[in-house]
Amino acid sequence: MKTYVRFPNARGSFRVWQREFTIFGKYWKTLTFPNFIEPLLYLAAMGLGLGAFIQRGGINGQSYIQYIAPGLLAANAMFAASFESTFNTFVKLKIDQIFDAIVTTPVNAEDVVAGEYLWAGTRAAVYGTGFLAVLTIIGFIFLPNQLLISSWWALLIPLFLFLVGVMFSVMGTLFTSLIRRIDLYAYYFTLVVTPMFLFSGIFFPVTRFPAPVPQIAWITPLYHAVNVCRDLANGPTLGTLADLAWVVIFTAILALIPIQIMRRRLIS
Repeated sequence: MKTYVRFPNARGSFRVWQREFTIFGKYWKTLTFPNFIEPLLYLAAMGLGLGAFIQRGGINGQSYIQYIAPGLLAANAMFAASFESTFNTFVKLKIDQIFDAIVTTPVNAEDVVAGEYLWAGTRAAVYGTGFLAVLTIIGFIFLPNQLLISSWWALLIPLFLFLVGVMFSVMGTLFTSLIRRIDLYAYYFTLVVTPMFLFSGIFFPVTRFPAPVPQIAWITPLYHAVNVCRDLANGPTLGTLADLAWVVIFTAILALIPIQIMRRRLIS
């Protein structure tokens, strides 16, 4: 029997996105609060705490808090999309069986997955935009001599965070499509998400590590997301285009795989 690659329908994907957006609108206050607090804690503990022991100009001519702030934007988008495409998707797939109900309508399985991609990207962009506003305000009011966001190119960060959210949603959905038990997410977050968070250049330049750490970091998606956020916050370079291209190509190559696997799970 031949297997055909099926592509999502824009209308159906939008309907799935619209459903998630409507639900989010009812609970957005309680849902967004933790996602603002966590990166602020990292900013305070690492940027102000550890940063007090690092001389200004010690990392690429920036104070330590200036260095880590844009990277935390990318990490915030990664965590938002990762939780949405893992635990939340698993509940809708296996426990509440919401996806089973959706595919009984004119919306098909491919639309469900693509809609979830779009929603994870939207959620990452919403959280990231709020955190970006906080970083900007903190810089102007409390750190006027070392602005955390210093370039007008930062206005493009929300759009890029949407793309980052989609990218990590694709990764999370791929893992979700392959597992049968929710406790297996411990492996995904411990062996994939946490190492990326620690070794993708958020807190220190990975280029100072001996081989093969820089090479391994380069093939991880968060590394390139951090580079683009940092460049947009301070002014882009030609290297920004290379990192952006990596994110787009990686997402495009991987996106169809979870769609096909989830389709088989839903129609079976």
